[in-house]
Amino acid sequence: MRRKKLRRRPLRASVLALVALLLAACTPPGLPAPIAPASSAAVGTSPATASTVTIGVDGLVEGFNPHAIADYSPADAAVASLVLPSVSTVAADGSLELDRDVVRTAVVTSTDPFTVTYTLDRNASWSDGTPITAEDFSYLRDQMLVQPGTVDPAGYRMINAIVSRDAGKSVEVTFSSKVADWMALFSPLLPAHILKDSPGGWTEGLAAGIPVSGNRYKMQSYDTVTGEITLVRNDKYWGTQPGPSTAILRLGTTTALIEALRRGDLQAVLLQPDAANQRSLDAAVPTDRRVTVPLPGAVQLVFNTTGGAVADVRVRRAIAAGLDLAEIRAVLDGGNAGGSAAVPSLIALGSTPPQSATPPSSAIMTDDAAAAAQDLEAAGYHRDSLYVSKDGQVLRLTLTYPSTDPRLAAAAGLVQSRLAAIGIEVDLLRDEPRAVVDNRLARGTVDLGLLMVPRGPSDAIAADSAFGCPLPVTGTAVPATDPLPRAGNLSGFCSEEAQAQLADGLGGVVPVTLDGLLASELPIVPIGRQSAVFATSARIAPQLALAGPGWVFSGPLAGLAAWPSD
Repeated sequence: MRRKKLRRRPLRASVLALVALLLAACTPPGLPAPIAPASSAAVGTSPATASTVTIGVDGLVEGFNPHAIADYSPADAAVASLVLPSVSTVAADGSLELDRDVVRTAVVTSTDPFTVTYTLDRNASWSDGTPITAEDFSYLRDQMLVQPGTVDPAGYRMINAIVSRDAGKSVEVTFSSKVADWMALFSPLLPAHILKDSPGGWTEGLAAGIPVSGNRYKMQSYDTVTGEITLVRNDKYWGTQPGPSTAILRLGTTTALIEALRRGDLQAVLLQPDAANQRSLDAAVPTDRRVTVPLPGAVQLVFNTTGGAVADVRVRRAIAAGLDLAEIRAVLDGGNAGGSAAVPSLIALGSTPPQSATPPSSAIMTDDAAAAAQDLEAAGYHRDSLYVSKDGQVLRLTLTYPSTDPRLAAAAGLVQSRLAAIGIEVDLLRDEPRAVVDNRLARGTVDLGLLMVPRGPSDAIAADSAFGCPLPVTGTAVPATDPLPRAGNLSGFCSEEAQAQLADGLGGVVPVTLDGLLASELPIVPIGRQSAVFATSARIAPQLALAGPGWVFSGPLAGLAAWPSD
């Protein structure tokens, strides 16, 4: 007897219909339409043939958090620009523009209160499939308020609320007052879903690498022995895939990297050469295949304005007068005259100071021993022997600097000898970069700090971050006898007059007297602005035509995705 075949299609259809009915019955009303899984839209629109570019970068990497002063290095900045998603990027001409792969629109939707609404691309996701949402905005803002030693936190301090809508793909950010350069914020974003619940997530979660990507490349490995950082195409990226499939950043000495470029083992180098290495680079690479790129910040002598002898502005002025800044810059650039430049302004990073009603930082008295002696005497110090003293106590200061930078070590030694010449004894405290920034300077446990302080493209946000009255970090686990770290400027400087002008600057009003005020109060002495040299092979040389003032902040490697792929 022939058996009849089962008719499966109607049964399957009825089961699917029943499941759909049950889901509909259990789904609360009013939810936004579901977001398609990131993996379904994570195919690059223009796959390229496999290729690898290898770039040499001198120096060391301390970590990969682009918002931590202590982690800054050209290599760290390059990795962040290629791996992490950003609301905005800095164009070659220096202008800010939205990254349309991440943010479809960003507009001011209210002026009272000042509110910006960001609409994120619905396919934008981290490489592990987690959508990029308002949670990432909130995490970054929250951390910038409580972590010491952050890059440009002032704009985040102005945020009153972040509201998530449309399953996190619409982000409404409300500020306490107008922030004219709001587009500079949230760039880059960090993976909140990984860092927020990780012990020491802010400091340790990105110490050895970036675990997920929200950009064209993902970080495959960082070999601390060979000094190689390997980036590969993020195949989950929802936009156009990059040309080179792999990018290797090879860390090494300047001398070795120049030789590797000459041999053809590297396609490009990003270096800070001393005088001898600059001559070797000039001989190895023609002028049309190299360009000088200033770094996004300045080397500073940071004073602790909140306590100790240097809380007295007269002592700070005496210290400045005892220093020859050109001599210190010569040490910092290894005798390479093109390696660093004077800093004409305390609030602007450009080559010329902003229009100012009072003299900018060029008015700071330096290299004048007589002026230094007068300032010390005005502060009550007298020199009866080798060092000056007050009430029987020798003026003895502590100066901290990062242990990983030999040029900063040499510069610190020069500061020590220069100040000894005017009667001030200085103890040098060499320490790890994070300890220098987060423990010693942010807590005000030393008198002086010598370090490179990076900053972003907004003069107003950078100035308020550096010189606005700092906020104490609450909830930080420190011994009861230790001062709480400051979330904000490293010097602890706070002035009502300066604060009012800094607030005006955030709102878009140019503070014409601020530079002169800061030069007079002297919370820092700007030593010099360092530069790097970007040199390429003949194949990569056409990319140099894209160089512009925006490379200061984006860096020449940010455009690596468009490099030749064959």
